Amino acid sequence: MTPRIVRIVSAAPDLVVKQDEVYDVLFNGLYREIPKAAEVFGAAQVRERHFAWHPRDVFGNELPPMGARMRAWEEQVLALGRQTCHQALDGVDRDLVGSFVLVSCTGYSAPGPDSVLASELRLRQEIRRSFIGHMGCSAAFNAIKVALDALAARPDELALITCAEVCSVHASSEVSAEQMVIHSLFADACCSLLLSAAPGARGTEVLRTYSETHPAFGETLTWRISDSGFRMTVSPYLPAILAQAINPFVTRLLSPAGLSRTDITHWGVHPGGPKIIDLVGDRLDLTSKQLRPSREILAEYGNCSSPTILLILERVLATSSPEPGEYGVFMAFGPGLAMESMLVRF
Repeated sequence: MTPRIVRIVSAAPDLVVKQDEVYDVLFNGLYREIPKAAEVFGAAQVRERHFAWHPRDVFGNELPPMGARMRAWEEQVLALGRQTCHQALDGVDRDLVGSFVLVSCTGYSAPGPDSVLASELRLRQEIRRSFIGHMGCSAAFNAIKVALDALAARPDELALITCAEVCSVHASSEVSAEQMVIHSLFADACCSLLLSAAPGARGTEVLRTYSETHPAFGETLTWRISDSGFRMTVSPYLPAILAQAINPFVTRLLSPAGLSRTDITHWGVHPGGPKIIDLVGDRLDLTSKQLRPSREILAEYGNCSSPTILLILERVLATSSPEPGEYGVFMAFGPGLAMESMLVRF
């Protein structure tokens, strides 16, 4: 069995806000007492982002309650999911889709968007649905592992994955340097994948995945529900911790395939922030060309949580022109502290 990503489709909310506009709104409304606030937003290396809610609408009025946030989340996940899933399934016999995995850590409802989308997409009644929540920026890999398991058991079927996050609905009025950094980075996006293990399928081969959890550093990255919305915390030490762990982590991904770091042409490093790209890239001796897709997605989209690494894969396929047989490694990091990765062959 050779599982392959045969389709990859992304979408984002229509509202595009320039980073300097976000800074002006947040700085004027919240952060004027915090030193060097403007420099923080500039250092994020984000040029623009897609939002379900404009920051001016959120911070210009009383902050919305949790119910309104969840309704906006569900509306956006359904809108973006409809767009990407229909394109991913265009021309495909939908009776062949045996598994549908939806990822989102920015909201909850039941019946969830996975149930609604499965019905609207006319997927078969016995479709195996999975919803993956609360696993943060690395959750796309958990969805891919569910899909790979499904294809291993039923290689004649297709597996559909959708990662959709609406981070903007959790805007906060908390005045702190930590939350200011988070407001400078996060945004909204969606990406859908279609995987097949059928003979003759064409696309990017998924050779293996590899995961590690480092609970001693679990509190360096958190995502918890508060009375006013979901609240993230990120330790300033996180980039250094990841940089220290990244070489042995990548070695453990590649060694079972008989490969080393120098065999890998294409790389995707989740842009949790520019320091993560910088330090991980430095420790792995990656070139500016190899890091370009990660930096471009950060600049054009910000950090969109779980879909972000898939946006980077899509960008590699579209602009890096991988040659047949070249290898790629993609990685992301989430609460736990979780480190997730995937080895592919183009």
